[in-house]
Amino acid sequence: MTYRLLIDYEALDVLASLEKSQFNGWFISRLRQIQEFPSQWADYQERDPIGRALHVSIIGDYAITYWEDFADRHVKVLEIAKADR
Repeated sequence: MTYRLLIDYEALDVLASLEKSQFNGWFISRLRQIQEFPSQWADYQERDPIGRALHVSIIGDYAITYWEDFADRHVKVLEIAKADR
């Protein structure tokens, strides 16, 4: 079952700054993959201040931080930022 993908407004600013080829190609593809199978695309996990598991998926030079709200069937993208290498 597909999740509903919800993206934080500030993360949308990063998406808007991407070159059209990046946005239409690999980035949108990764977001769709995360929407279908959220935990499968996590490269690692962190914990937020309340202890919730946050997944981080690395794609190119960027890290997508999100959490899987299983009860509501939502994937909530909290941040898209340059990945630390």
